[in-house]
Amino acid sequence: MQDLLEIERRHCFDYFYCNFSKEELTYGLMPDRIPDISDICSVAANAFMLAAMAVGVDFGYIPREEAEDICIRTLKTYRGMEREQGFYYHFYHLSNKRRAHKCELSLIDSALFFAGALTAGAYFGGETLKLARELFNDCNWEYFYSYERKMFRMAKYDTGFTGYWDCYAEQLIVYFLAAASPKGRAIAPEAYRSFMRLQGEYGGHPFIYSWFGSLFTHQYSHAFLDFRGYKDGEGVDWFANSVQATLANRQFCIDNAVHYTGYGENSWGLTSCVTSKGYLGHIGAVPSGNGNSENLSEGTIAPAGALGSVVFTPRESLCALDHFYKIQGLVKEFGLTDSFNSNRNWVCDCYISIDKGITLLMSANYTKGTIWNSFCSLNEIKKSFQVLGFKKEN
Repeated sequence: MQDLLEIERRHCFDYFYCNFSKEELTYGLMPDRIPDISDICSVAANAFMLAAMAVGVDFGYIPREEAEDICIRTLKTYRGMEREQGFYYHFYHLSNKRRAHKCELSLIDSALFFAGALTAGAYFGGETLKLARELFNDCNWEYFYSYERKMFRMAKYDTGFTGYWDCYAEQLIVYFLAAASPKGRAIAPEAYRSFMRLQGEYGGHPFIYSWFGSLFTHQYSHAFLDFRGYKDGEGVDWFANSVQATLANRQFCIDNAVHYTGYGENSWGLTSCVTSKGYLGHIGAVPSGNGNSENLSEGTIAPAGALGSVVFTPRESLCALDHFYKIQGLVKEFGLTDSFNSNRNWVCDCYISIDKGITLLMSANYTKGTIWNSFCSLNEIKKSFQVLGFKKEN
């Protein structure tokens, strides 16, 4: 199964290496999905693409000089893209790098992009790090901050700001990046303390859960931040929390196998993904918000759910990987496609970049700690743990 992990990891790297834009104007922009028929670049996808270049060198998939050049040229592209107060919009056109469809200025997508850029910067150093820090240091974190609510807002449309990061989800990376920046250090601790920690359990696994019960919320920040051995000022161990959340999600699938033939001990991982009815962001397990009414379980499994949790549940995730590779039609040119639903005899025929990305980064962390070792080596990130009150357990 370890060999199979290497096979899928290489497929994931090749996905990013083969599909980013090679055009001079839009060099480095990463499609939201493949095949892409909507001319859309996802900023979050570029987070994973930049970090993927570090993985590629670390595992011998690509020469260092080539990977470094890809990162430098991509960051230069991003330097010339439309921003507001240093932050990026959610989507841009692949053809002209302009903001797409009046989409939102996105705090979380920007944060993930900066995490990927800084990871590449830490790994390659030199001009890559200089460019990554230049983009990161442009951010005015107060712009998204509500002093009244003591929380970061989620996004800004042309009509104004919308939503708050008011409970735990994938946004831990936001607080660490804000704490790492002179423009956010004063507000980051207050923002970190202010979001709700919703306590719940399933199958004997207690944890702080997210609104939709979707596994990616327990993965994305962890792809960059190595929480192992750390507890915050309230005694929360976020790594252990993700372990429990993952085990609960798996147990939910086991318990509901009677309803969905695709669920089981080796076929689990409820997370946002493509379904037979399109992309759905609230695929998840209980517990979830509003008395367990916010999650959707309808038979679709995304391999990224289990594989993006390989650092938390290695045995269970590797068994799932073995199972996924045996499903007819699920493995194509770049490895596992996004999802499947056995009840409907349906297999997704496309790839979602962020799902291939979390699979790649977490597999690299599991095997070598590639992303953790790079991102967490930066002095500003080391300091952010201190600013936010995290302490390493002996």
